[in-house]
Amino acid sequence: MLGTIHWRTARGVAALSLLMAGGAALAMLPGARRLPRYERTAVDGVVDLDDAVRACRLSGLDGWALVTFAQQLTARKFTLYSALNLWDSPARAFCYGMGYCTQYNLALKQLLDRLGFQTQAVFALRARFLDKESWQMGHTWVRVTIAGETRDVCAGRVSNEAGKLNFVPVSRVFNGGAITLFLTHVGMIAFCGFLGWKALLTQTLPPAWMLEERGLAADRGSVPEEI
Repeated sequence: MLGTIHWRTARGVAALSLLMAGGAALAMLPGARRLPRYERTAVDGVVDLDDAVRACRLSGLDGWALVTFAQQLTARKFTLYSALNLWDSPARAFCYGMGYCTQYNLALKQLLDRLGFQTQAVFALRARFLDKESWQMGHTWVRVTIAGETRDVCAGRVSNEAGKLNFVPVSRVFNGGAITLFLTHVGMIAFCGFLGWKALLTQTLPPAWMLEERGLAADRGSVPEEI
């Protein structure tokens, strides 16, 4: 009897997962058609997080200087702010050099974790961006603790440093646990999917913020996809 219940539960979870994946794919279909490219990119020879870990270790830096180096490397790698490839994991988005805050900052968190830092993803429903004061949205970033000192870190701008960012949270800051980040990501898929389908059906342009250049990166080039 217990085995039957477990089997039914597993089948239910699998069916729900497939249903959610199918819904996400349908929601993101109009946006996927707008992507200018979909290929791995290199910045100073860095393609994936393994490369980034090596580059950070070869920098000879440590402490907050190394945290800032990792943050700026991640920011340079994400040359496109994109809310159109939301199916990508943070690590895969890093390889492709495009994503939104949850993708690029969770990629940064993975990098910092691998370098041995103590990190915590955090999330606010509203943040005010200093270079776009009229634009307020939810935002995910990373808190790093070294020797009892905690600073906020974000790969949203190359000019950011550990504890010196281009935004200010204007609502409660939540710990970014797996459930919180999953729900916010699902919400982002639903929101961007709605905007994408609305633009397609009304033959209008979607909001410009959904796909924006984030500036030039040195030694950026395409890398063939592995077979």
